Amino acid sequence: MMTKRTRTALAVAAVFLAVALVASAQLGVMGAVRGWVTGQDGKPIVGAVVHFRNLNTQQKQALKTDKNGEFFGTGLIHGDYEIRIEHQGQELAKIAKRLVYGGIAGNPNDINFRNEFRFDFSKAPSQQSEEAAKQSEEQKQAMDAFDKAVALNRDAKYDDALAELLPLMEKDPTQWAVHAQMGVAYQNLGRFEEAEASYKKAIELQPSNPSLYSNLGQVYVKMKRQDEARQMFDAAAQLSPEDAASAYFNIAVTFINAGDMKAAVDPLRKATELDPSRAEAHYWLGMSLFNQSEYKTEGGEMKTIVPPGTREAFERYLQLQPNGKYAADAKAMLEAIDATVPASMRMRKK
Repeated sequence: MMTKRTRTALAVAAVFLAVALVASAQLGVMGAVRGWVTGQDGKPIVGAVVHFRNLNTQQKQALKTDKNGEFFGTGLIHGDYEIRIEHQGQELAKIAKRLVYGGIAGNPNDINFRNEFRFDFSKAPSQQSEEAAKQSEEQKQAMDAFDKAVALNRDAKYDDALAELLPLMEKDPTQWAVHAQMGVAYQNLGRFEEAEASYKKAIELQPSNPSLYSNLGQVYVKMKRQDEARQMFDAAAQLSPEDAASAYFNIAVTFINAGDMKAAVDPLRKATELDPSRAEAHYWLGMSLFNQSEYKTEGGEMKTIVPPGTREAFERYLQLQPNGKYAADAKAMLEAIDATVPASMRMRKK
């Protein structure tokens, strides 16, 4: 005889489910960087390219010096970097440094608390013109504004963050991280069309950053544009294999919330294979598999025939989260798998 909880669990398996997305990447912990490159003649080197490669994530960013030999960029997360300076095909220097957000690391003579660099290849310090000094001060103000906006987004003060970011975007629309942070603010304010536009622009400028695709995917979920959401999460998985489990789980979420639990099975299997400790993925894999169950009537009684792996998914969830938020439902689903149901009580499959 089925219990009330078992009947409830069976019903849940056949109806629309609202499942929460998981965050698969971080956009909040980032800062700005600026610096100067001076030649042997004491003059600024114009058009030098400063390459930053994060040794932890392998993410890359290249910044070019302006007419004052100064470079400026946003969106570099804290971590260890290889920094190479090139000019006209020649490598001028290659160093290793640690960038930090809002603090110092290593020798303060090498890198100060604002992540500022000075690559001086001259024998004597160069004199900065009044125009160059003015532009340098503007770059410093931009750095301060960006760092402030990141902190405001982190503190959920999204309108205030936008007030800092919009002038930066208007002054220099080529900074991908400014667009990304605008996307974060718009997304959390529920202004999804503006968030979409901001993330799209950030992706155009920085197409190799998986967090941008993941965040845009979450925006598409909110906009009920499931196909586009799946495309974004899949792109994030391809770009960041180490975070692919979260991306595949998010792909499954879009299917489940669209009422297509059959399509959720494959991405959930990938998520559990890549990260066997992700309890929620095991639970929803069990639910998605159970939704594909067949029913067989023998002697006036109906038996539930579940796809292979259904029981194991629920059991694995309970191993990982014996007191988790889905624990009672997982136990009820296991009871339902073993239940023998009179034909008169057979559920109509959705």
